[in-house]
Amino acid sequence: MLLLEPVFFEEPPANLEGPWQDLAARAFAPSFQLEFRAVSAWCRHLRGDWRPFVLLAREGESVRGIFPLMYRDERRRGLLPYRRIRFLASTHTDFSTVLAGSEDMEAVVNAALAWLFSSALRWELCILDDLVEGNPAVAALENGLRNYKARVARADGRYYYLDLSRPWADVWEGMSKKFVRRSTNLARNRITKAGPWDILVDPEWDVDRLMAEASPMHIERQHELERESLYTGEDSRNFLRGVLQHNLAQKRFRSYWLRFQETLIAYMFGFVSQGVFYAWNMAFRPEFAEFFPSKLLLLEIIRDCQRQGLKEFNFMRGESEYKAKWTKSFRTNTRLTIHNRSGLYGRGVQALESLFKRSS
Repeated sequence: MLLLEPVFFEEPPANLEGPWQDLAARAFAPSFQLEFRAVSAWCRHLRGDWRPFVLLAREGESVRGIFPLMYRDERRRGLLPYRRIRFLASTHTDFSTVLAGSEDMEAVVNAALAWLFSSALRWELCILDDLVEGNPAVAALENGLRNYKARVARADGRYYYLDLSRPWADVWEGMSKKFVRRSTNLARNRITKAGPWDILVDPEWDVDRLMAEASPMHIERQHELERESLYTGEDSRNFLRGVLQHNLAQKRFRSYWLRFQETLIAYMFGFVSQGVFYAWNMAFRPEFAEFFPSKLLLLEIIRDCQRQGLKEFNFMRGESEYKAKWTKSFRTNTRLTIHNRSGLYGRGVQALESLFKRSS
């Protein structure tokens, strides 16, 4: 029988790194964004008012599973104390999971749910999202939640990907004729007429150089889109630095750069894990927009991934319209929204919510 031990922290305790890494390696892929040092970087720099904790499922001295979570105290409608739970670091990860082998998933999830509904920690809302299709945690959670007084809503989004195991002609034909094929052909013609250009693949730069080259492009492009760049604040820059350092050490990180007349005009950062390229972070210099630099670079990256023998190009989380122009293939992205009605306070909050909705 599994024993459940909650561990609350500001940063993950160092003594958990060994079992944490072992379980991340056995968990449903992709789980690299939930590795110990990646999560530690998030906790150190970006957790804000979130309170991280994990539910350790132990069998004797062995840790069989880790349910990584965080909570935040809020005021519902500006008045009622309200506690929200989410997967740990879910605001800056693309794929969530319970760290456990498939053979232990159901037992680990059931033990974690029993603790969550035991009133050991008061909470009113739990959102568990970014669970990719095929992850056994989804069925385990849905089955286990039937045993508790909770209102559960499921929503399914999309993770877009390209199957690179097909011949290139099939990959190419599956892309939007106007948005991808015509525009990349036009881009190639324009930039070739304008001057020399090439693609840099994985230059041997350290983290400071990588960030120094990428940050002006990302900041300028996000400003043009009226969004804040990840490279703007010191905390987010330190988080990015930690993520890059960890993935470089794991030989998972990849970078691609489009260079025009000795000027870098677009880049993409990504990760390669288990034969899949995960496209993580991309930008271009807006003053070179006439060359469609992001589209041109993206096409070159996809070609290179296939040449390397990778089986898939994954666009990661997000349903931006442009992704559907590159591929029609997707996997579901499941979100479970759980309203706790097991305690008197939770039922009271739900009743007041219903009252507010009827009166509005």
